[in-house]
Amino acid sequence: MNASFSVFRYMLILVALTVTSQKLSAQQKSILETVDKHQQIYPSSCIPSSIEMILKYNNKVGVNYFNLQHGWKNRNDGSFDNFDGKTINGLKFRHQFQNKRGVGFPLDELYKTISDELANRRKVVISLVSGQGMWHIWVIDGKTESGDFIAYSRDFNNGYTMAVSDVKKRVKAMQGTDIITYSSSKK
Repeated sequence: MNASFSVFRYMLILVALTVTSQKLSAQQKSILETVDKHQQIYPSSCIPSSIEMILKYNNKVGVNYFNLQHGWKNRNDGSFDNFDGKTINGLKFRHQFQNKRGVGFPLDELYKTISDELANRRKVVISLVSGQGMWHIWVIDGKTESGDFIAYSRDFNNGYTMAVSDVKKRVKAMQGTDIITYSSSKK
């Protein structure tokens, strides 16, 4: 009886793994491996760091590319506007949802834009509150089973990838935020 239970349990695990791998193969490639290999090299370089992750994920630069962060250094007066309309190694970046945060912020439109980008196999850079008057930049990688968004980031001087799976909840609490999207530029 115990041996047949073990065989049944093994088969159940095998089926679960097969279903999971089929779901993953139906989805786009995750940026997680790229984020794991990346680093934020200055305390306030999370904006250019996120752009570097996008460039690395899209095979536009090598894993040791940190030029954007080196140019930015520890600047704390920058914003997504610094990359709006810029083309870097064949990717054109666009700053979106610069609306004033508040009750009237178009959350549904923001979520639809993010979903559309993910459906087109592109990641989305997003700004989320990280403390009192502080922000950190994340890269949205995909959706959870419940329809929320999963995002990854790195922080200065830590050895691990940070992950959040409640992006919508955070954005709703913030009453909106801005994003960076990108497209391949035709030269």
